[in-house]
Amino acid sequence: MITRTTLKALWFGGGGILATWLAVSPQPVVPAASQPSAVQQAGTTRQPNAQDLNQQTDRLRARATAITLRPSTRNPFRFSSKRSADEAVERHDIDILPAAIEPAIPATPPVPVPTLSGVARKAGKRTAVITIDGQIYLVGDGDSFAGRYTVVKVDPETVLIRDTDGAEQRLVLP
Repeated sequence: MITRTTLKALWFGGGGILATWLAVSPQPVVPAASQPSAVQQAGTTRQPNAQDLNQQTDRLRARATAITLRPSTRNPFRFSSKRSADEAVERHDIDILPAAIEPAIPATPPVPVPTLSGVARKAGKRTAVITIDGQIYLVGDGDSFAGRYTVVKVDPETVLIRDTDGAEQRLVLP
């Protein structure tokens, strides 16, 4: 037996499929007899003859001889080719400046701060609700979370946690 919800789903689904098919189907081709004949005759183009091709060839040769190319210094068969002595001195002066400005130690992203969202009590055992960067953890005494912290003690309004470095931190309800 088909319910009303199923019938509505089939109705809208079928309508969606039909709309998609109509949207992507090719447009009907207009018969050639209904198009004006002037448009069809304008499509003819003149084929280049031998004289036109010879003129174009002469023009391209003249342009190619007018430009002189520098000799290439790149060797495509070597991964890193040696530079000339002049280039090495110039590049050395340029390379000294950025090295002096760069920091010696790369900056590490800040460690996310855990916040205490609540404390629940069930059968005498307290469970803390801790959030770190939108992630929610339900932890009790001795539990580890976020791969970095361990719960030392859960009090009614505070939680004492220890991170992997051994530093302890007290979280208080807001």
